[in-house]
Amino acid sequence: MANVSHTVARVYGQALYEVAAEQGAVGRVLDELRGLAGIAWMPGNEDIRDFINSPRIDRDKKWAVLEQALSDSVSRPVMGLLRVLIYKGRETTLDNIATHFERFRDLAENRVHAHVTVASSLGDENLAALKARLEAASGKNVDLHERVDPSVIGGAALRVGDRVIDRTLKTKLAALRKSLLATANQR
Repeated sequence: MANVSHTVARVYGQALYEVAAEQGAVGRVLDELRGLAGIAWMPGNEDIRDFINSPRIDRDKKWAVLEQALSDSVSRPVMGLLRVLIYKGRETTLDNIATHFERFRDLAENRVHAHVTVASSLGDENLAALKARLEAASGKNVDLHERVDPSVIGGAALRVGDRVIDRTLKTKLAALRKSLLATANQR
């Protein structure tokens, strides 16, 4: 069965994206969504998360507190979203809404995210070259995210969407080990 919260989040994310695009405020709204979703999950902010997500707190009181705390720093579309979420009891979907909003932005801007994992940083020049090759191959704008993980030993693993190309030495060694063990067990 599908996760209903993701369906709800997708609908809210799309609606909010359309409003933000109409107002030319996509970047600002995305930053606000990321900030609000991130605040509740930061270590030490458990009280904030509990307050926002608690179904026991009266919705009018919850909205009054959030409105007072955020109205000067958060745009009208995001405040409107928060109000709807509170009064419909869907506060817990905020982080998923932010994710879907970003997906709609990426789709509209012909953007994909690529994640490369390497043992040591590739450096700006190599990252730029990799990005250019990925853009040429995909026909899309690429946001390239580098993650340094010394445990890969050498080589690189690249993920674009749900496609993964793993050419790390760690993976090659694991495959060799598996092959050698299988050969040894056959004797």
